[in-house]
Amino acid sequence: MRIVADENMPALTPFESLGQVTRVNGRTLTRDQLQDTEVLLVRSVTRVDRALLEGTPVRFVGSATIGTDHIDRQALRELGIAFAHAPGCNARAVAEYVLQALLLACHKQGRTLRESRVGIVGLGNVGGRLADWLNALGVTVIGCDPPLARAGTRAPVPLGPLDAALEADLITLHVPLTRDGDDATHHLIDAGRLVRLGPDQTLISTCRGPVIDNRALATRLEEEDAPLTLLDVWENEPCLDPALLDRVFLGSPHVAGYSMEGKWRGTAMLYRAWCHWRGESAPEMAPPTEDAELDAPVHDEADLLALLRRAYRLHEDDARLREAVRAPDPGAAFDALRKEYPARHELLYWRHAGGVAAPFKPLVSRLFAPE
Repeated sequence: MRIVADENMPALTPFESLGQVTRVNGRTLTRDQLQDTEVLLVRSVTRVDRALLEGTPVRFVGSATIGTDHIDRQALRELGIAFAHAPGCNARAVAEYVLQALLLACHKQGRTLRESRVGIVGLGNVGGRLADWLNALGVTVIGCDPPLARAGTRAPVPLGPLDAALEADLITLHVPLTRDGDDATHHLIDAGRLVRLGPDQTLISTCRGPVIDNRALATRLEEEDAPLTLLDVWENEPCLDPALLDRVFLGSPHVAGYSMEGKWRGTAMLYRAWCHWRGESAPEMAPPTEDAELDAPVHDEADLLALLRRAYRLHEDDARLREAVRAPDPGAAFDALRKEYPARHELLYWRHAGGVAAPFKPLVSRLFAPE
C-alpha cells in the first residue's frame, strides 16, 4: 500500500506499518503524485476535490484538521472515496493560545480578564472549551452560535445574537469557514461590523482568515479608534497583507493549534478512522507526556500568564512572522515557519506544582486535566 501524507504531519508510525509513506508539500500536491496511492493524508493547505482525485486509486482521504472547507466532500462521496477528519484534535492548544492572547490584550489595555466581558463567536470544540475555562475563572462570557442555538444543543454559556457578542470587551472567533446559507461566515466580520468596534475592545481570530474581511480590517486599523487586534489566520495565506500585519497588536502564521499533542491527536484520529473503515480494531496510541513537574504558583493573572508562557510564547511567533514577511519570498517564508515550527507542548504534558489561589483553582485544574 502507498500512502501520501503532508510533510507537516507527525506521528505517522501507525500508517508506516501499513505500507510506504511518502511525504509531500501539501500546498503543491498534484494528481501525478497520486497515481499509485490508496490513502491520502492532508492538512488545511491542500484543496482536495474532483480535479485532484478523479481517476486516481485513492480510496481514503484523511484531513488532520478541525475544519473541512478545503475538502469537496460531495465530490468524494460521488467518487466513492471515504473521508475522515479530526474535529477537536487541537482544541486545547488553540484554547491555550487564546487564553494567553486574552491576558496579553488585557494587560495592554489596562484591564483584568476576570472583570472583562468576553464574546465567543462559535461554541464548537475550541469555543466551547474556552467558554468552560473562562466560566471557571469567573469571567462573564457572551456566546453566539446560531446553528447550536437552533439545534437546542446545550452550551456552556447562554447563546445570543452576534451583535451582543460584538459588544463585549474582548471578542474571539471560532467558527468554520462557510460561504452559503443563513449562517455563512465568509467576511462575517465586515467593514460594517468593524466600524462598530472601538479602541477599548479587542478582536482575536484563530479560525479561518476570510472570516474577517482583511482589506476592511487593514483600513479600519489605520484609524485611531480601532480595536486592538490579534490574528493567527489571514486571507490569502501564505501571502498575507504585510500592511495588515504592521497594524495588528500580535500575529502568528496559522499555528494556534500547532502543539505536539494536537498533531498527535489528529494523526491518531485518522488512524482510528482508517481502521474503522477497514472493519478493524485500532491499537491504543499513547500521547506524548513528560514525567516532570512544572513549578509555577498562580496567585493572580500575571502568574496565570507566566504559567501559559512556560509552555508557549505568542510574542516569539509574532517576531518570526514579522521577519518572514520581509523575506524575498514571503509566502515561502510563511510556509517554512509552519513546516519548521519548534516543538511546543500543551500544559497537560507536565504535572503542575505550586500554590494556586482559590479564584484560579478551577481553571488551573482544567489546564492540566488529562483528555
